[in-house]
Amino acid sequence: MNRYLFLILFFFSFISRAQEITQSVAGKVKEATTNELLPGANVSIFQKDKLVIGASTDAQGKFSLTLIPGRYKMEVSFTGYQSFEQELLVIAGKSPLLEITLLESPTVLEEVTIKPTGISEPGVTSLSIEKTLRVPANFFDPVRMLSSYPGVVATNDQANSITVKGYSPNGVLWRLQGLDIVNPNHTANAGTLSDKPTVSGGGVSILSAQLLDKTDFHSGNLSPRYGNALAGVMDMSLRTGSTGKMQYTAQASLIGIDLAAEGPIIKEKQSSFLVNYRYSTIGLLSQMGVDFGDETINFQDVSFNLNFPAKKGGNLSVFGFAGWSKNLFDAKPEAEWEEEKDRYTIKYDGSSIGAGLVNQFKPGWASVSFGASVSRQEQNRTSQGAIVLYPNVYKEAYSSNRTIVSSFLKGVHRINNGFLELGVNTSYLTNDMDVSTVTQLYIDPFTANVNGTVSGFLMQPYSAWQQYIGKFNLNAGIRYVNFSYNQSDSFEPRVSISRNVMDNLFTLSYGLTSQWQQTQTYLTTGNNQLPFSKSNQFTLEWRRKFNTDISVVSSAYYHELFNIPNAPGTQYYSLINQWEDFPEANLVADGKGRNYGIDGYVEKRFYGDMYFMVSGSVYKSQFSNTGSQFEDSRFSGNFTSSLLTGKEWKSKNKVFGVHARVLYLGGLRQAPIDEAASEFVGTTIYDYSQGYSIKYPDYFRTDLRVSWRKNKPGYTRTLSIDVQNLTGQLNVAYQYFDTYTKEVTTKYQLGIIPVIAYRVDF
Repeated sequence: MNRYLFLILFFFSFISRAQEITQSVAGKVKEATTNELLPGANVSIFQKDKLVIGASTDAQGKFSLTLIPGRYKMEVSFTGYQSFEQELLVIAGKSPLLEITLLESPTVLEEVTIKPTGISEPGVTSLSIEKTLRVPANFFDPVRMLSSYPGVVATNDQANSITVKGYSPNGVLWRLQGLDIVNPNHTANAGTLSDKPTVSGGGVSILSAQLLDKTDFHSGNLSPRYGNALAGVMDMSLRTGSTGKMQYTAQASLIGIDLAAEGPIIKEKQSSFLVNYRYSTIGLLSQMGVDFGDETINFQDVSFNLNFPAKKGGNLSVFGFAGWSKNLFDAKPEAEWEEEKDRYTIKYDGSSIGAGLVNQFKPGWASVSFGASVSRQEQNRTSQGAIVLYPNVYKEAYSSNRTIVSSFLKGVHRINNGFLELGVNTSYLTNDMDVSTVTQLYIDPFTANVNGTVSGFLMQPYSAWQQYIGKFNLNAGIRYVNFSYNQSDSFEPRVSISRNVMDNLFTLSYGLTSQWQQTQTYLTTGNNQLPFSKSNQFTLEWRRKFNTDISVVSSAYYHELFNIPNAPGTQYYSLINQWEDFPEANLVADGKGRNYGIDGYVEKRFYGDMYFMVSGSVYKSQFSNTGSQFEDSRFSGNFTSSLLTGKEWKSKNKVFGVHARVLYLGGLRQAPIDEAASEFVGTTIYDYSQGYSIKYPDYFRTDLRVSWRKNKPGYTRTLSIDVQNLTGQLNVAYQYFDTYTKEVTTKYQLGIIPVIAYRVDF
């Protein structure tokens, strides 16, 4: 009987083991600066501080592990390099292909191993797509995720435009695979006061989270590799598709339907493809009562990445994206008019398309890479008032066709305990713009009417040098920028020095950076010779990793802006405050500004079943046309604060999660409205002689996400419900003069928005 009992127990044990779900995780480890493969690197997987499995990379720097679905900490180490760690979510049906880069650190040999930070440059925030997907109410958009970090403010719930450290959203540069691109967002007019499109944001990113690998956000104190940006750089990279087998993702939500496929092209050569298509269903939200101003909003997009590895570390990536979006608002019958907008038919059509390649040559004496891309954005908007008796005729036409041809060539050579990088970024910009406005004064002298083309080459050669000098890490370099359109140029030194003291990493940095003016600025009379706006940026940053999963990042900064265009003889008109608006004529670049503050955050990584991040900042953004008296800028909200947290409960192959985010931010600013002039002209006229003296009430929003995930052999299902603005808080978006009601009217940001999503990975 004992023998039979043993056989029965053994049989059921075998069945139980046979039903256990496992998933492979593969990747490769490379040197961060030269892209050399690192054979023999140690890869360790932990769960709640307990080592689960470990492996070493092979001669090609590759590794492969098999894990049970769940959340882990991955740590990678190699002698002479900083160890690296990251969150790792493993689900059934998806075999992630990871690319880990390690930073050289000779001090590791001399002292105790430096605790991993994963980031070397000051002011850099690296956003994983897994985090983007889990954070509540960000529409699966990494840019919206940034509002959880200190000093970052979303200008309007309807869009992902952000102001960083008090800069205009125009100060952000977009990059994909290391190449400058046009604004990669749908409905670029979303969330703006004038409903005109912007070059910096939109309703939602064209690049779906299904395709992105990570997004590095550089906010101030740019390394010599980056230029033509004052506020920061959104540096997005695409992930590599599966090289082993075909894999798919299907997601349906109240925002859109996503379909993604990836797999090998030639399995023996480890080449792969990854493609994603998305079609919007945002109209369903309107039917549920979400107020988008009675507009019909639609978009669709497609993007892809083809990857062709070469022997000994070489690689070719070919990528592309295309997105189309439109808004339509039909004028209401006269009997239903309640506000100014009801009288107008407004149409917006926009598209962004791009393609490029990046070739990483086989590392040798120098690691050389080359990239090139072309991207184009077309935007057309018309607003036609109902044909009624004078003086209520109003129409507006906006057309912009913007193309950027971008390339880079760089080489990295190792020098003892450091490296030297030489490179050049070249961009050719051409932007045709035709904007006209007709009000009751016929040709409105108060609203810009521009027509013309801005075109030219932006040449940016640079050099960067990193060297370990004793226990200090020195990064220095210089970048030269020249815009052939009007021969504006700038020499920009950058330097930072870091020191690790008892697990505290201190970095002191300085950099000069510049940015060209907006197209509408150059095309306005008398402004075509304006030079770059510039900023001297000083930062002291502190990073500390207290234990296995809690870290602190804090910084104090002072940015001195100069060469800022302003109107001669005025105290309050400055292009520091420009976003989508059109400037005055005959500006001079003798204005100044200053942005300064202290920010920081504490983060507990999601290595177990719970995570959190608490962030906050106190800051000022000011401008001056006199050189001595400074006034608050349009984007000076004074403070930001946020709490992001979440917890998961696991039962066998099922996971239930609750995630929450609370944002409490200082309100942005607006110039007073001249009501008499607005009524006379027939459109809103702002009185800039009083500066941006109206401050909106502080912004408060609570978001919630509830998710359920189930792993099954070969696939994973995820159901989630996100609620943005759970409490229905009325946050001010802007004020304008309503020419129908004859009074100043306040518009509010979005109310409660529920987003239900169902996802299958297989």
